[in-house]
Amino acid sequence: MTWNSIRTKVVATLAGCLLVGVCGVLAVTQYNFKRDSQVLATESVAGAQRLFAILETREISKMSAVSDSLIANSQISDAFRAQDRNRLLQVSTPLYIDLKRQGITNWMFHTREPGMGVFLRLHNPPKFGDSLNRFFDKEVVRTHVLVSGNELAKAGFALRVIRPFPDSQGQIIGYIELGEELGQFIRTMKQQTGNEYGLLLNKKYMDRQFWADSSKVWKRRDNWDDNPAFVVADKTTESENLMRFDNDLDSLPPEGKVLERFQSGNSVYVRGIFPVRDAAGNTVGAMFVVRDISSFYLAMRHAMKVMVIVTLVALILGMLFVQLLLTRLVFQRLERITAIATRVVGGDYGTEIQVSSDDEVGKFEQLFEQFRCVFVDVLAHVPELQQQAHGGDSR
Repeated sequence: MTWNSIRTKVVATLAGCLLVGVCGVLAVTQYNFKRDSQVLATESVAGAQRLFAILETREISKMSAVSDSLIANSQISDAFRAQDRNRLLQVSTPLYIDLKRQGITNWMFHTREPGMGVFLRLHNPPKFGDSLNRFFDKEVVRTHVLVSGNELAKAGFALRVIRPFPDSQGQIIGYIELGEELGQFIRTMKQQTGNEYGLLLNKKYMDRQFWADSSKVWKRRDNWDDNPAFVVADKTTESENLMRFDNDLDSLPPEGKVLERFQSGNSVYVRGIFPVRDAAGNTVGAMFVVRDISSFYLAMRHAMKVMVIVTLVALILGMLFVQLLLTRLVFQRLERITAIATRVVGGDYGTEIQVSSDDEVGKFEQLFEQFRCVFVDVLAHVPELQQQAHGGDSR
């Protein structure tokens, strides 16, 4: 097989088609994987945001119901109306221990306005008398109805409800507040989805010293300097690499965003993030969502290998079939014509070309047979013409 033969060119073309086909399968598979992983990441972010909202609603409803029962408790009501802090602490402590097991980690009583201040912290009894002056405090004083939502304090993030505490005559004697640390949400979310979560807090709403002090109390690493804009308040994974984010939390769209797909060790992940706002509407934090798509990735790789093998086998079989077809329909017949033409040139005028088909090569065979007949006829009359020519010269 020479390089300038039609057979070589056909084989080279088919090999090129084989390469293009395999590359096309790889490209399409990779594109589908990227698209599907983007869809998975988007679904994870949207699903986590919906689940977070559901948990917020559920826990607000739970704390609202608990506050109803606490207000109805005559011992608590009498102690609070009498402004007897020690008796209030004594009758409330057993209830607080039980509520803490249910996830309600913050319980406060506030004096009424003017000069609204903390009368008692069940979670920190020695600390009282301070005025918080938060959005919650201002809003409950303004409306005298239950106010709920997220609040980022100097060293933590909690979901809170605060409401007026009326006496038996309906007169407001102060306010009661219950709160749950948002960090516990991410563990509930992981149990329900299997994804990893991290709670990021915006530094501009936090106090550096309070964070350092709380880190000592909770015996956690002081990670304030890990990132200039936020701190990781809690996460469901020990890996630090999964919670990387280099942008400003304030720039996050309300629906959140997908970050990227990445590989860590033998696992493949997609990451996303959505903002967490407080009751005043400020973006005080964000929830990180990390989904392990290793099984999907391995399934994609397996499917890609199968598709490549199937495509490769199909194209090779196709090449062999086309090559066989061209050999039988074209190349063998052209070689036969060439052999007969060579014999004719060598003096063998008796070998005829049999027309094997009425296709394009068959028409060429018919035309070449007609040419051979004319050529043989001309050669047959050459001696006669030579004699005639010599006879004419002798005269």
